[in-house]
Amino acid sequence: MGLLERIICHNTLFYDTCYSLHGFTGFGSRSVMPVLKQRLIKDARPATQVMIDTYMAALGFTKTDQRGRFTNGTYEAWDLLPRNVLVDDEGDLYVVDAEIRKL
Repeated sequence: MGLLERIICHNTLFYDTCYSLHGFTGFGSRSVMPVLKQRLIKDARPATQVMIDTYMAALGFTKTDQRGRFTNGTYEAWDLLPRNVLVDDEGDLYVVDAEIRKL
């Protein structure tokens, strides 16, 4: 699955931290790379793993045997660890970096 397909999966599941495409850049004529942006989550801190597990369960995902890996039968998401999920002062969680694939 390519980068843009993974971005579409992320935006489908985690619209609060959706990526937007701002343009393209590259190195000479060798490669073209997208420039992506997410909105800033102010005054956020890393979420705990318990918070992440609870949040993903509320979204209909089931934990797998690996820490930070979840599935709902349509998507598999992993690397959902405190370094990649933020929580704000109101307790809202924001997934800012996760690996996702459509099953």
